[in-house]
Amino acid sequence: MLSSTPAWVAVMTHPNAETTVAKHFAEANPPIEYYLPMLANRDRRYKHNNMTEKPMFPCYIFARINDKRIYETRTTHGVIYIVSSQHSIIQVPEKEIEAVRRFEATQRKIQIRDTSKLVKGARATILSGEFAGLEGVLVKGDANGNFAVNISVMNMSFVVHIKRSELRPAEEPADTQDNTRLLSIK
Repeated sequence: MLSSTPAWVAVMTHPNAETTVAKHFAEANPPIEYYLPMLANRDRRYKHNNMTEKPMFPCYIFARINDKRIYETRTTHGVIYIVSSQHSIIQVPEKEIEAVRRFEATQRKIQIRDTSKLVKGARATILSGEFAGLEGVLVKGDANGNFAVNISVMNMSFVVHIKRSELRPAEEPADTQDNTRLLSIK
């Protein structure tokens, strides 16, 4: 359940209503803080191959709300529901929002090289670049693996290629209570 301290939540919208919901959040009094990650998209329907943007997570927008803004968020035009489990709203960790922001800012592709220590199931940490410090799990151990940011609340992910030279096996976390998996390799 949410408290009086604002937390990020995932909000499901009607199809193609993400930007409309964002506009309504911005126009609320006071505005509802939101984050709508976008991806560059080449539109090939036209001769000029115009670049457009589309939501990174179709039918979802993130909102930072507290317990007093739940009703207003749920009843915003275009919103279907706030993602929850067993009648309790699920909070999206700040680390996952930060990972999405980093990916959105870079949208890069880098080839991965094989190393013997990074095998399927191994935890890895990114050493350098825009994603430095993010951790994850290698779930495909071939030479062309992909590093994917996983938004566990929505069971969705996006992919960015990382050089294996930018990865190292992760050290075991001191707090075993943290079961949030930020990054995984597919």
